Amino acid sequence: MVKDFNNFQDRSGNFLTSTPLAKSLFFARGSGWRRHRQIVSPTFTTAKLKQIATLVDISAQSLSRYLGQSARQGAVVPMKEICGQYTCEIIARTAFGFKVDCIGVDDEFYNNAKNLLYLSRKTISQLLRLIPFIPQLCVKVFKLQIYDRVNLKSHRYFDTVLKSAIKERRIHRQSGIRKATPDFLDLLLKTNEASQSGQVNRDEVDVADSTTDAEGQPVEGLTDEEILGHSMLVIFAGLESTASTLHVCLYELALNPDIQERVYQEMQEVLKSDCPSYEELSKLTYMEQVINETLRLYPPLLSINRLAKESVTYNGITIPKGATVMIPLFHILTDPNIYPDPNQFDPDRFSPEEREKRHPLAFMPFGHGPRMCLGMRLAYLELKQGLVQVLRKLRVVLNEDTTPRKGEGKIKTIALEILVMERPIRLAFQVREQTVTGVPE
Repeated sequence: MVKDFNNFQDRSGNFLTSTPLAKSLFFARGSGWRRHRQIVSPTFTTAKLKQIATLVDISAQSLSRYLGQSARQGAVVPMKEICGQYTCEIIARTAFGFKVDCIGVDDEFYNNAKNLLYLSRKTISQLLRLIPFIPQLCVKVFKLQIYDRVNLKSHRYFDTVLKSAIKERRIHRQSGIRKATPDFLDLLLKTNEASQSGQVNRDEVDVADSTTDAEGQPVEGLTDEEILGHSMLVIFAGLESTASTLHVCLYELALNPDIQERVYQEMQEVLKSDCPSYEELSKLTYMEQVINETLRLYPPLLSINRLAKESVTYNGITIPKGATVMIPLFHILTDPNIYPDPNQFDPDRFSPEEREKRHPLAFMPFGHGPRMCLGMRLAYLELKQGLVQVLRKLRVVLNEDTTPRKGEGKIKTIALEILVMERPIRLAFQVREQTVTGVPE
């Protein structure tokens, strides 16, 4: 993943789809991956995240208001759905400048985003697999849904709205119009234009060498189809993984009210403003420990893989050319030899002292090395802003109507392609008597 990355640069497997998602950074290989990474990386710098922190906070406050209303009505909340609406609203606003209000409403953007990946019917799929070329024929030639991993209805929706957004941004750029807070699409188009022209403006691109290769030559720019693929990837990855983490984090805080209170007390001591800045959020060290412990127990991916470009031998064991190396993230994160009593939710595992005792690769829920998830810091920003605005005003609790009920214990998890809860989590909220910013409206 690091020292021998050049030999294990690519992921194995074939993501079968007729849509541009297959051309995104996640699925790119070889020199194509390097080209994509160099152009996309500058859109996720710390400086860019600081610029959009206010937009994230707006959605976090909307989430808090909705949960406050549920608290006053005595209603339980379907957490995966509401957290998905929260993260989707952030992606729509910060990545594409769309003015959507997803939280607690039936929104077209959100409905298409949550259904973006398609699961085919198993019986038909198994029958068709008896003829090896059938899946490729169904997807690439006849454009049929049965084997396509992307929901073609959702793809048609995003194909329309994203192409329109790209066209509008290019017109604005030609007219000299600049947004006060550029979003992902703005930054991607800027960096892509710089790479195509070979003229890099450090103030505009942020990372000058991101648009040149190892010899200093301009990097070939992205096609419109590749830009669409990256945009679709941001929508799916930004919604699903962060929403899953946030809803199980709130679930664990409901199960562990003492930990929840400790998070609240840290916020009271550290935060000085109603809308904390990126720098203020970075000082919430115990909250970050809580997030990390959530990621340990409920990682976004259960495993990752790398494909061997050439044969290599380690300590007498040869990995042949073309072999796939599986890295079992979930098993590492729940290994009792690394994390004693691994099923216990204990944020103190991630205190500076405890982290020093462990191998650096004992915790890598976002991967590691050059192919590490680019959206990691954005995910932490969304999680922290959401927790701050919710927990400052509300307590998350269990009662007789929640899932699980008070005193019932944890919900079992099921390991599929990702980790899912056996039953949907439904939680309740209580308004705090004294808060910094007052009772939610």
